[in-house]
Amino acid sequence: MVKNLKWVAFLLLALGFGAFVFSQKPPSQRKYQDRIEVRFWHRWGGEWAKVVADIAERYNQSQTKYEVVPLSVPGSGADAKLTLGIIGGNPPDVMSMWNGAIPSLASNGLLTPLEEVMSPADQDRFMNESYPVIRDSGRFGGKTYGVTIGSDLYALYVNEEHLKELGLNVEDFPKTLEGVCELGNRLNKTDANGNLTRLGFLLNSFSFVAYNFGPGFYDPVSESLSLNTAENLRALEFITEERRKIGFERVTRFQAGLNTGSDTGGWPFITGDLSITIDGQWRVEEIRKYRPDMKYRVIPIPPPAKNGRGMGGTISGNFMVIPTSAKQKEGAWDFIRFWSGFADKEASARCFNDGGWLPLFPDLVETKTFQAWLKQGPEFQGFIDILSSENCLPMPPVPYLQFLNDQIGRAEDQAVRGTLSPKSALEKLSYTVAEEQRKRKALGYEE
Repeated sequence: MVKNLKWVAFLLLALGFGAFVFSQKPPSQRKYQDRIEVRFWHRWGGEWAKVVADIAERYNQSQTKYEVVPLSVPGSGADAKLTLGIIGGNPPDVMSMWNGAIPSLASNGLLTPLEEVMSPADQDRFMNESYPVIRDSGRFGGKTYGVTIGSDLYALYVNEEHLKELGLNVEDFPKTLEGVCELGNRLNKTDANGNLTRLGFLLNSFSFVAYNFGPGFYDPVSESLSLNTAENLRALEFITEERRKIGFERVTRFQAGLNTGSDTGGWPFITGDLSITIDGQWRVEEIRKYRPDMKYRVIPIPPPAKNGRGMGGTISGNFMVIPTSAKQKEGAWDFIRFWSGFADKEASARCFNDGGWLPLFPDLVETKTFQAWLKQGPEFQGFIDILSSENCLPMPPVPYLQFLNDQIGRAEDQAVRGTLSPKSALEKLSYTVAEEQRKRKALGYEE
């Protein structure tokens, strides 16, 4: 099942602990004892866990054959726990995973190709009617291993009240990235000592913004990474220069006092500490819940003035996978169908709306349920528009995607801190990833 025996041996060392963990069954949560149990692991906690539990219960009420029993698994160790469960023969039947983990798990033979459980009609709908960028983000090596139950995408959130302070109207928002950065500098506020008290706009997230300068980090024609390119260098130089203008230390001090990890009313954009910021579509639902009176707008990140790519971006998010050793694969797929939109479209639309997630199929947006929800949070439409763009592309489909993303983030950090020039940071990124590829090849891993 797993191609590299050394890797298996390493994991088996942990099975003494893993077997103990997986043998400790939680108190029974069964409500429909006469049905086939489908074990569902997910990574949500807090109020999000309730959202997921409600979706599972609606599925259970929609049919009489299966009972989905959800279990929250902490995100920090979710991948390892799933792997241990699969190798130990006691995995969940279905699990929600970050799509970046799919290539690694699939390349090691740990995931079921979903074509094995899809009907021909489901396969046809998936391949021909879904958003291409979401569809392809769950595929690896020509097979489908993950189907989304909520994809994430990024755009600009703009505080309209802050614009009015400058006598500006959001309808006249800049059409270039240079214009947004200039506007952000005008929106900055400082105290008597020059410390930031409000940040107008901080251009960051190289791993996302790069798609506004070029095709990103992967060439689908040659099926290889494209890291140290002229487009990526322009993007990193742009980000570095804009950070230099504001001041790295000033931004660091300002951010130290912000609740940047908040997923509730403490998000700095909601509190007014940020005027323009890059963030995900789930924030629309947060604003609706915690600051419904807020005047704001969602706007796709505009391209740079020269040789830019409009409506660019990439997605991440939550994808359902079925382990190879799952005991109830048919029940797992039936649950995925319910949530993702292969079955009842109205029921599926409600699932996506509950969490403020982007849907798999465009026709879900046209349902009465989704349209009614959009009226309460119309800014969500901006993210849906980006999904259809040819410049919105999947992340590189490589088994070491987490490593790659970490190294891209490190290159950005080195450049904006001034530790390395953008050119040197990209050269180091390319060299480090090439070394990882060499090591993987020597160990027998496939690309």
